[in-house]
Amino acid sequence: MNLYLIRHSISEKLIPPKKDFERELTSDGIELIKKASEGWKKIISTFDMILYSPYVRAEQTANVIAEVFSVKEKLIRENNIAAGCSTGSLIDVLSVYQGNNIAVVGHQPDLSNHISNLCSNNHLNLSFPPAAIAKISFDGMLNFGRGRLEFLIPAEAY
Repeated sequence: MNLYLIRHSISEKLIPPKKDFERELTSDGIELIKKASEGWKKIISTFDMILYSPYVRAEQTANVIAEVFSVKEKLIRENNIAAGCSTGSLIDVLSVYQGNNIAVVGHQPDLSNHISNLCSNNHLNLSFPPAAIAKISFDGMLNFGRGRLEFLIPAEAY
């Protein structure tokens, strides 16, 4: 199984009375994730599904990716991967789905923690900028410390 962790793109600043989960992507954020997704197509053929956090900015990011990859019907809103999601919760969520190439659009610091927990028995200190993608592969069961980090690519690479 290949797990692709994707951070939502650049979002607007939090300005009350808007709530954090309501924040939207900026126009720069939309352009950035579109450009990055086009670049990913050079190394990723498709996604079996794209799970995304219920936060607006994650949904918007997932929609752009799905449009670029022509997989709009494979979008799944997953409330259990909202900001603050633990790696244990992510593993539980993923155990429900079948697929070889699963993308998850989420938030920081959760994504860095997931990489650290899935690929190491110690803490990894990672930078995971907006619209970046990480690929973690698993030869067997998805579990703590069993993944292999194959790449972590910032959007600016494209």
